[in-house]
Amino acid sequence: MQVMLGAAFVLAAWHMAVRGFGIPKYLVPVPLEVAGAVQLHWRTIASQAGFTLSAAACGLTLSMVLATSLAISFTMSRKFAQTTLPVVLVFRSTPVAAVAPIMMLIFGRGISTSMAVVTIVSFFPMLVNMMRGLQSADRNAAELLYVYGASRWQQLRMVRIPYALPYLFTGLRVAGSSAILGAMLSEWITGTKGLGNLILESGELRETELLWAAVLTSVIVALTVFWSTSAAEKRLLRWTQR
Repeated sequence: MQVMLGAAFVLAAWHMAVRGFGIPKYLVPVPLEVAGAVQLHWRTIASQAGFTLSAAACGLTLSMVLATSLAISFTMSRKFAQTTLPVVLVFRSTPVAAVAPIMMLIFGRGISTSMAVVTIVSFFPMLVNMMRGLQSADRNAAELLYVYGASRWQQLRMVRIPYALPYLFTGLRVAGSSAILGAMLSEWITGTKGLGNLILESGELRETELLWAAVLTSVIVALTVFWSTSAAEKRLLRWTQR
């Protein structure tokens, strides 16, 4: 209910701002005109949104697997962390806009490039949060397992990973929105299908209503990813709320 009221307020403010300040239609159309574009081009918008969401979901999954594996490896081996973590930091500091053309040369124009860009964008937040989670495990529980002769892998599986899961979902929420932006950035650069390419093409053709419809769709998709991640966390990690 609160979400609907907030959306209604934003749309009303948008309409009044456009009418009150006399903003030209070719810059910012009113919400009703954008809704008309959605109704007219809904098949195209849905198809492009599905492509962007698929690339973001695949890249996000790959990023989560890599981040989790590296975080566990860093926790289990300090030497490996000391030698590898600086490389990860350097790689993270590289601008995505500079990496995307290189990914296009490697993977070609298609969903593979978008997946690679999404993986790069969303990898670091999940890695940092997963490492913090693994280090925040209950010391008493870890010491108890050690007293009973549990191996490091058993301590990791029974104590560290369960305590790290809430941190992983926090990183996943942060990375989810970035994943949509990363996929769209890849589409802008490579010219492959998706919401990013739809925004670019509609802007070049001066189809302002369609452009804004695609922008709003990208916002809705990003919010949906965020809410879905939050809902999954509440469902899967009920034990942390007790």
